Amino acid sequence: MARDNFTQPIKVALAKRVAYKCSNPACSNGTVGPHTDASKTINLGVACHITAASLGGPRFDRLLSATERAGHENGIWLCQGCAKLIDNDVDRYPADLLRRWKVEAESEADRAL
Repeated sequence: MARDNFTQPIKVALAKRVAYKCSNPACSNGTVGPHTDASKTINLGVACHITAASLGGPRFDRLLSATERAGHENGIWLCQGCAKLIDNDVDRYPADLLRRWKVEAESEADRAL
């Protein structure tokens, strides 16, 4: 089974929808900022799968199609530390919790507008 990765436009949308902040409410750190080269930026964020992109991954859901696994609804924007955290302790960070984080982070970004 192949890995169902996000496209670049989906990654960008996930990041922008939360104003480039980590979606973990206990973190909420910014994930993008200036590089020493004025024409570049540093990105510490990552588009994470809520349910795994491939069989055997964290929170894998057999009921999702490849398109659904790689879709926006299955993604959440996190800093690299929180991304590692959620995948190393799936019992503490189930899919439903991650979906709540996503909704809350997007709502917070909306309010900030």
